[in-house]
Amino acid sequence: MESVPLNYSLRQLRYFVVTAEVLSFTAAAKLLYISQPSISAALADLESSFGVQLFIRHHAHGLSLTQTGRDLLSKARELLKSAEDFQAAAKELDTGLTGTISLGCMISLAALLIPGLISRFLATHSGISFRIHEANQQDVLRDLRSGLLDMALTYDLHLADDIQFVPLLDLPPYAILPKAHRLAARKTVSLEDLSGEPYVMLDLPHSREYFSSLFDVLGVRPVPSFKSSQPEVVKGMVANGLGFSILNFPQRVAKSVDGQEFVIKRFRNKLRAMTFGVGYSEGIKPRKVVQSFASFCAESIGHFRYMGARSNSPHPRHVSR
Repeated sequence: MESVPLNYSLRQLRYFVVTAEVLSFTAAAKLLYISQPSISAALADLESSFGVQLFIRHHAHGLSLTQTGRDLLSKARELLKSAEDFQAAAKELDTGLTGTISLGCMISLAALLIPGLISRFLATHSGISFRIHEANQQDVLRDLRSGLLDMALTYDLHLADDIQFVPLLDLPPYAILPKAHRLAARKTVSLEDLSGEPYVMLDLPHSREYFSSLFDVLGVRPVPSFKSSQPEVVKGMVANGLGFSILNFPQRVAKSVDGQEFVIKRFRNKLRAMTFGVGYSEGIKPRKVVQSFASFCAESIGHFRYMGARSNSPHPRHVSR
């Protein structure tokens, strides 16, 4: 349905209501602390916009309302009251811990992080609700820019200057192998050990490039035998003996959803870690409730400091990749 453009302002309605109550341009101007010509011109413009006459102007005897003016006066008061209520609600959302947080999260981290973080936060902040959006990095950044998301828990991959990023945790890559793999008994593995082995790729935008690029030091990237955009499917394929994979998000249990086990191995190679943190749109000031939840996330980082994860100082930065 096409919206109808408004040809009046709340300021003009306020002038109309005050003038209707005192039936004098001079008295209304004093109450509103503006000049009489200004209020007279504003009301003339309002009448022109509506195409109706609101006042009968009696020279030297003030004003009286037309029937149309009387009919519209109560509606104008209702509209001004609604506008005041709207402003009060907006101010409460910005200054108080109420409202809805639209939270994005990298899909590979959502199951691990979101349930616990929200549960612990709501235990002491009952007036807040959440809208959750799990997506790949590309979609998370798009939705931050559009304003669909208030904040996102994600990685420092392909961030531009319009994204503010607060780093919280460095997550180095590691290999996962079938339990019966020939390298399963080793304490660590190297990229050279895995070269030529069947590779199961986590097929998410930006993530797949990051994991594949780790092999650039060898001069050849692995060709995936299998691909999936779902982390649980990747882990299931590895656990069922279809190849190795490389991940970086923490694992609490080395077991796939079908009950098959895999093993986790650190790399001997010095490899670049991905940094996990909180992202915001540069052009949108986070509401206080959003800031509060982001601070809570930073404080709760100890709940998933394992598998080589390293704490990062929570200072905002802009990162371009």
